[in-house]
Amino acid sequence: MKAMLAAAAALLVLGAHKDLSAQVFCATGAAQVDSARDEVFSVLANDSQFAREIRQEQHIANTSELAKMSLVRDRAVCSRAATRIDHPLPAGASVVVLQVGPLYYVREPDQRKGTGVITDKDLKVIARLGAAVDAVTQTGRPPER
Repeated sequence: MKAMLAAAAALLVLGAHKDLSAQVFCATGAAQVDSARDEVFSVLANDSQFAREIRQEQHIANTSELAKMSLVRDRAVCSRAATRIDHPLPAGASVVVLQVGPLYYVREPDQRKGTGVITDKDLKVIARLGAAVDAVTQTGRPPER
């Protein structure tokens, strides 16, 4: 009986931790929002095969539709969207979530770990955008000047 109570308590603690880490705030700082807008627009509006496929799959007729972004301020949506980032966020973290037509862009709060995640309206991950890779990381030596 004592072992069962200990196991139940452990599950309760684990569940509580999961719930705490899922409580994420919506970031609304102008600099963060502007940066997120620039990031997602530069990815989705370019002429790469990747961007064209996303626009086609999501029925985005032209890139002018991408400019109609709105900042998500609903904490429940921000919390759910933040779970699509591929690592746990600390309790109380905040993320910028933009609605871009039928898509959401969730900006990674720690830009060293990645840039962000693009999801569909059901929060299914469409693309993970990685952190910038510098020349030293790629080649092992500094870039030539």
